[in-house]
Amino acid sequence: MSYSVETISPFEKEFKKLYKKYPSLKNDLIKLVNSLETNPIQGTSLGSNFYKLRLLISTVEYKLSNPKAQV
Repeated sequence: MSYSVETISPFEKEFKKLYKKYPSLKNDLIKLVNSLETNPIQGTSLGSNFYKLRLLISTVEYKLSNPKAQV
């Protein structure tokens, strides 16, 4: 059976805003689409074969230059 992932215009507008703030968002979305290819029935059913999903944005990694410094 063939499936397709489609977005709506409010999502696309919000994605552009969030992508500027969270550059990892694009990779997170790609991972989600790949996950949907293996298991298309995920998230909360809205009826009529529509589903709502929440996407967790990857954490930010950083390195401390002086780990003993007090904050």
